[in-house]
Amino acid sequence: MATIGLKNLYAAVLTNESTNTYAAPVKLAPAIEANVTPNWETATLYGDDRAIAEATSLSGIEVELNVADLAPEHYELLMGVTKNADGVIIDNVNDVSPYVAIMFELPKEDGTKKLYVYYKGKFNPPATEATTKGESFEFQTPTISARFLAVENGDWRAHLDTADVDADAAVVTGWYDAPYKPTPVAP
Repeated sequence: MATIGLKNLYAAVLTNESTNTYAAPVKLAPAIEANVTPNWETATLYGDDRAIAEATSLSGIEVELNVADLAPEHYELLMGVTKNADGVIIDNVNDVSPYVAIMFELPKEDGTKKLYVYYKGKFNPPATEATTKGESFEFQTPTISARFLAVENGDWRAHLDTADVDADAAVVTGWYDAPYKPTPVAP
């Protein structure tokens, strides 16, 4: 089934990469659009006047999220900044955004959904864009961008189609409790 929407955008700060531990996920403003582009680099080895081998590597994942708003507390979370005593956020060239995971869902026309988590990315402050109001007006919403990477064990994304007969109901209902971690397999 085709997807027909985008909703439930969450972010969780990565607190310990070696154990894939995250702070509690925070629901962000309603999502309008998400563009996630994995970038793959391919190298080809040539010998005897022909291609004899290829290797592919994930070089990063570009993420752009258009949201209804970027509340100050979400800006602080994603950009790693803090409001001062006057309630003002001052962006500084030395600011360091934390690594975060993002989670969201894509509803499908049959009522099921596709669930996604991307494990490790850093967001950049959004550009400021505005248009004056004339005889008519349009909503102006921020777009935030990030570059995501794989975590130490190589995982970069997890996804689940709730229509899959193998989809674990407990995983589906707990999807936004924390970024998904597979259950360890008993020896």
